[in-house]
Amino acid sequence: MASSPLSVSGHEYVSHPISSLSGSHTSVSTPPATVHDSVDSAPLPAVRLLQTSTPCKRKAVSIPLSLELDRGHTGSAKRHHCSAKHVAPLIASELVQATHCSATFPEDFLLRDSWDLHVPEADFLLAAITRSLPPADGVRYHRDTGQYTCRPPAYTNAIYPEWFCRLANAIHNANNPTLAAVHSTWKCTKDTAPTGARNGELRPDFILSVDDDATRSSTTPTWDSILVVGEHQSKGSQPFTQLARYAEQVFIAQPFRTAVLGIITSCSGPQLRFWRFDRAGAIGSMEFDYQSTSRQLRTIVRCLYAIPLLPPEGAGFHVSSIFTNHLPPENRFPLNDSRPWKMRMSPSTLYEGEALMNRLLFIAPGIVTRGTRVWRGTLGGTSVAIKYSWRSSTRPPEESLYQLAASHNVIGLATLVAYDTYEDIATNVRFDHALVSSPLVDRHIKSHNRHLTRIILTPAGRAISGENLSPLQVAQGLFAGLVGHASLYFDGGILHRDVSPHNIIYTNKPQVAVHQWILGRTREADVVGGTMMHLHGALIDLDYAIELGSTEGRTSTAADRTGTYPFIAMAVLSNGETHRYRHDLESFLYVLLWVCCYPVTPDPNPEKRDSMDNIWPRSHPLKTWIFEDEETVIAHKGMYIVNKEEVFEGLLGRFRAGFEGFKAVARRWRRTLWGIEGWGLCVIMPEGEGDMGGEGTDRIESASGGKRDWLLRDEVRVGVANREAFGEARDALRELVEALAPGEGELQN
Repeated sequence: MASSPLSVSGHEYVSHPISSLSGSHTSVSTPPATVHDSVDSAPLPAVRLLQTSTPCKRKAVSIPLSLELDRGHTGSAKRHHCSAKHVAPLIASELVQATHCSATFPEDFLLRDSWDLHVPEADFLLAAITRSLPPADGVRYHRDTGQYTCRPPAYTNAIYPEWFCRLANAIHNANNPTLAAVHSTWKCTKDTAPTGARNGELRPDFILSVDDDATRSSTTPTWDSILVVGEHQSKGSQPFTQLARYAEQVFIAQPFRTAVLGIITSCSGPQLRFWRFDRAGAIGSMEFDYQSTSRQLRTIVRCLYAIPLLPPEGAGFHVSSIFTNHLPPENRFPLNDSRPWKMRMSPSTLYEGEALMNRLLFIAPGIVTRGTRVWRGTLGGTSVAIKYSWRSSTRPPEESLYQLAASHNVIGLATLVAYDTYEDIATNVRFDHALVSSPLVDRHIKSHNRHLTRIILTPAGRAISGENLSPLQVAQGLFAGLVGHASLYFDGGILHRDVSPHNIIYTNKPQVAVHQWILGRTREADVVGGTMMHLHGALIDLDYAIELGSTEGRTSTAADRTGTYPFIAMAVLSNGETHRYRHDLESFLYVLLWVCCYPVTPDPNPEKRDSMDNIWPRSHPLKTWIFEDEETVIAHKGMYIVNKEEVFEGLLGRFRAGFEGFKAVARRWRRTLWGIEGWGLCVIMPEGEGDMGGEGTDRIESASGGKRDWLLRDEVRVGVANREAFGEARDALRELVEALAPGEGELQN
């Protein structure tokens, strides 16, 4: 198959043409339906053509995993189709400029000399499998030519996957004196979806699965037992996209995976291709023809023999930060999150005692993403949060931003306990493969390289989107997050750029905070240095944060979005403006709306409808912000949050029971962001040229004497500087906290 040049970050490189494999193309969704009779039903405004390149490239991680899980559990083919319709194009989009083929794939990833796998000669293996397989399976030796041939009984989906598993298992068992890293078996799964809480009803055609006591006792494998996924091409199918979806599920189910191996087989002949997915994309082998040993049958047989013998780094597992000596002998890989994992700590850690990861709290879906995992754990008896993520090498380390914030006495921010960096993709996951393939590919890999990092923070808490939090706890956590964000910006000179429900936590144990002005008026006493308050929460996650005025902040080429898709400000989502404080404040409004709407309470009267059902569906009010493209999301927010107050009120009518008090905060925040003084209207204004001339300057007259219709870079709305706008938002939320906890102090001890 021919290669095609693709432009990536200003470079060209030879890439495998994904579109020809997946058959998928990014499409523009139609705008959501307009409201019914009682509301003006003007069409959505036209939006200029958007740039879809980084840093705002939409990814599969923009669809929250919890919502994806809800779809997978229904067992409904229609709902599964809906899920695949939204997720599959995003997975394909992630990979379209991050995929290439390698002529040396077997030597680089399956038959590396350094692994010392003792793979026998192919003719020895072929002789063994001709003795173990029946003649009907089509592996034969021809004395007249001295060649082996391999002809499956058929290439149909009904027959081929079962045949492939028989062949692969025969190769695996062919006089194998080498102990495999795990006991594993090739299994046909085309008729049975692997089980697990995150499976999405997907069904690989065949898999290599760990064969321990648990899986042997069950006829159905689980996603957290899968080592290799396989897809047999069907006519009209998109095999690469399907294979990538399986790889994503393995990444989701197995928190310590660094790479996932996949195989695509052809429905029209003896062709096979290997693929290896990691957090920077996918590398594929050239297409192998296994019809006879005069072609590539020898290579295929040796590769299939080697795969079950691969060491952890070859199979795609991270093990350097955890202890694995307690694992059973038949399974030496860290496959799942079913046990507390003991962490290896660097000598510089101040805490002493056992370090454990006890419970996995958060998983980010997608492939070419940070792949974030968050655990609740203990370190020397202290409760901590442990985050693993694949940091882009072009971004400053998160550790440095936490240290900078601490040096400026930032309040309302989680405290850094430990930080470690482990393998990177170019060197440790791809084994410097790019350095011997192509200078153009090399440049691409270096610009998209990622490092696996572990950061440990305290206090540990619960995301404010947690369904078991009370309205008071949500309000307290949100207040702490808003204060922490302001202190990070005004005190630390750092802009967060990823305000989302998962990045604001509620903590049962309050943290004492003292500040000169950010806390505002409180019920608690003034102390030396300012006002004291007990904060039940904190802001976390500085992966996308930037130091204001830094070189990294101005010129970062990292291939990531700056934000979590449903909560990204409109001007940032359109790539129209540099990310400012006002954009994060806008994200806080979207977070408030989200936590007030979700989880949705089952409707006792599902047949009842109102004029807002087509805009804010009762079962999923903000689904447009998740599933639709950038143009539609921007238009939806612009019209229904900013321009049409009556429609915004319709969304407030979807708030959960107990969250009615948040409506007043939402209204006040909307006016803080877009209100026009004296007009009673909200209008989106773009950023223009000029400076505020200092915080608080109320200069809104243009040179011509008219009202200025553009924003200065340090304004939230015309004439209202960042600090003043924060004060408005803070006071509205503090009044809610006080109303929810009357007479009990600002934030209880």
